[in-house]
Amino acid sequence: MLQNWLLLLMGVSLVYCYPHLFDTHKFKVGIEYANSLPMKGGSDRYRHRNNFDPFFVTVTATSKKGFVITYLEVTGIVDARGQLDFKVIRGQTGSTEMVFQLVSNYTDFLSFSYLTYGIKEEEYRKVISASYDNT
Repeated sequence: MLQNWLLLLMGVSLVYCYPHLFDTHKFKVGIEYANSLPMKGGSDRYRHRNNFDPFFVTVTATSKKGFVITYLEVTGIVDARGQLDFKVIRGQTGSTEMVFQLVSNYTDFLSFSYLTYGIKEEEYRKVISASYDNT
C-alpha cells in the first residue's frame, strides 16, 4: 500500500515539475516620439482546439479622445514549438485606430498583451509639418 502511494506521489511530482518552455515574440509598429505617452492596452489568452490549424486573433487598438497613436507594442507568447505572426490590418502612425492580427500555429495556446502610445493630435500635426518642411 505504501509503495502505491509512493509511486503515485512520484508520478504527480514528475508531471508537476516538467518544464514548460515558452517563446515570447515582441512587435513594435510606428514611430517613437519624445512626448509619446502610454494610452490604452489590453491582454488576453486563448486555447487552441486543434494545434495544426492556424488561429487568428484580430484586435482593434484605439487612442484616447484628442490623441493619435504614434506606436504600438505587442507581446505574444506561445509554447516553444509554436509559431506566431503579426500583421497590421488597418491604421498607421497618426491615426486614432489601428487594427492588428496575430496568427499562431502549432501551439496549444496564445497569450498576448498590447499597449498603444500616443501624443496630442495638434502636436503630431506640428511634428509632421516640420518633418515635411525639412525635406
